[in-house]
Amino acid sequence: MHVQTMKLRIKWEYFIAVFLCSVFILEAQDRKCGGEMLLDGSEPLISIGLDTTGHWWAITSPFSRRYAVTIDGKKGMDVDSLKAPIFSPDGQYFAYPMQKNGIWSIMTNDSIIPLGAGIPGYIGFSRYGILAYTVIDGQSETMHILREEGLFTQVLINRIGDIALSFDGNQWAYRSRRAGGIALMVNDEEVGRFEECLLAGFMLDNTFIYAGKQGDLWRVNKNDEEMLSAQYLKFLQVNQSGNCFACAYGNGTRSTGYLYSDDFIKPLETQSYDRIDDLVIHPFEPMIGLTAFKAGMNVIVMNTAEYDAGINVGPIRFTHDGQEVYLCGDSQQDPFIIVNGQKFMQKNALDINRFYAMSPKSGTFAYATSSAMIMQRMSDGFTFAGMMADYVTAPIFNHRTNAYESLGVVNNRLFLMYCKP
Repeated sequence: MHVQTMKLRIKWEYFIAVFLCSVFILEAQDRKCGGEMLLDGSEPLISIGLDTTGHWWAITSPFSRRYAVTIDGKKGMDVDSLKAPIFSPDGQYFAYPMQKNGIWSIMTNDSIIPLGAGIPGYIGFSRYGILAYTVIDGQSETMHILREEGLFTQVLINRIGDIALSFDGNQWAYRSRRAGGIALMVNDEEVGRFEECLLAGFMLDNTFIYAGKQGDLWRVNKNDEEMLSAQYLKFLQVNQSGNCFACAYGNGTRSTGYLYSDDFIKPLETQSYDRIDDLVIHPFEPMIGLTAFKAGMNVIVMNTAEYDAGINVGPIRFTHDGQEVYLCGDSQQDPFIIVNGQKFMQKNALDINRFYAMSPKSGTFAYATSSAMIMQRMSDGFTFAGMMADYVTAPIFNHRTNAYESLGVVNNRLFLMYCKP
């Protein structure tokens, strides 16, 4: 009888311990992750979005065939039609086109810009938040740039693709479809005509980086100066601070990473590889990260340092501040994440095609499933999750709130879902 009582007591104590441990874990997750209702569902949700700058928006339909956009909780006017807002790179400004009573306008933070009889074309911001937009009226298109010294206007001819703006908005470039090819227009001057043309953007010193293809060769130019020529070219880009640019180029069956900076005596070039699958550039420093294929294996390259990357790898990314470069991968069903060349094996399967956000130096990353946002600890694969939802957007790391964030929809109600590293 005494032995049986002791067994029951041990079982009971074990149950209590497991229960308390579960409560502790749940409380820990509650402290880490949570949700906040943004819209109560009184108006049908049409579309939602969470910008990389941390601003959220939602388009609702308050009445039949009437629409309104709410940005960070502030609702705009009801209109006949509108499109999703865009935000300046620093997150200070937004703009979106809307139509009311048959007239198109552009809504900004503090004004409404009527477009008269025209319709909106391109809308974008420079790195310093200068707004540029075009108005299409019949066969003509006019660009407007809201510079600090006043409105600048320019007629564009047969524009294709986006418009590149300098940091201060005083320089601009676009591609124009012309007889015999594509003309590159920089400040209303044709600087070349090509079969194909890529716009990388303006450097901080207003020099323009572009590439044009004629015949079998691509040529990369810094203004009028030819920087390199190659049979094929990929990933041409200027970094966020405008102090360097990078690309991957190839001749024959070999591919090479290329990085230009005024800080270098000569451009940095990686080893040659069988192929280069992805390339990213550091937002502030002259540094690139790329994934490449070499002798039957995937490798990660950081400038000239090379690391093994396993059998299957996803896209490579820098954190918002450039402190860490990372990617997820899988080697024969052994998932892992690599951060600055260091590999962390994970218990849970990782879809290499999924978007992963990372808080620098936190030892965590985040992703969205069909019903939740998950924060995962790299050291042991432990996961944290908050509320469940019918639909979840891809997460971001919001450095202003120091939290992973995504939007979730539950029965037409909109929630901000978050996890703090």
